Amino acid sequence: MLEILLISAGAVLETLFIMRSYKRRDASSVVLKTMASVVFVLLGLLELRRMGPSLYGWYVVAGLTLGMLGDLLLALRFLSEKLHRLFFAAGSVSFFLGHIVYILAILALCPAAWLYAIPIAVVALGAACFYAYAKEVRAGKITPLGVLYIGGVLFMTACAATGAFIESNRALFLFFVGGICFSTSDNMLVVLSFGKNDSPYRNAVLHVLYYMAQIFIALTIKFV
Repeated sequence: MLEILLISAGAVLETLFIMRSYKRRDASSVVLKTMASVVFVLLGLLELRRMGPSLYGWYVVAGLTLGMLGDLLLALRFLSEKLHRLFFAAGSVSFFLGHIVYILAILALCPAAWLYAIPIAVVALGAACFYAYAKEVRAGKITPLGVLYIGGVLFMTACAATGAFIESNRALFLFFVGGICFSTSDNMLVVLSFGKNDSPYRNAVLHVLYYMAQIFIALTIKFV
């Protein structure tokens, strides 16, 4: 019951944030976005308490926490034009560290996943670069860091995919689904921030995908 309540609360807060962000990016939107992320950290902690402590579970909770911090920092960039790039960079670093922790979680269940994930991630990164080029993404000096970041989230997703295949593991399959949502959301965010934004609904869609990813990843703990 508490699990359903937390997911519902996160969905409501997410919806309120999206609605608010269309009107203006202010302190209220920062609070709503951060509160939604807090809910998903709590969801991870709930599953960890139910299933008992595990290395995988703690890694996932740590990743969710870094995602929450990243959400806060990315939201703060709209409150200060002077510090916009600083908050964007800091938020991206927090998310990147979260992806590293998620990879460690996956490898805790399937140590061999990384080896088979490399070629998949390379192909996926090539597709992401083509998508960015098609959308006229111009990130300037931070382009190499952007490629590294997208490569990280794609490698995480590839690790989950290969791990699920090797181990026939339900947790890793659900993680793979979350990773697909995460990767799609991040690529859309790159276009929104640095490219040709050809859709007024891009911001809403990328946030829905991101929060779906967080829910799926948090719920993986219950299958370990």
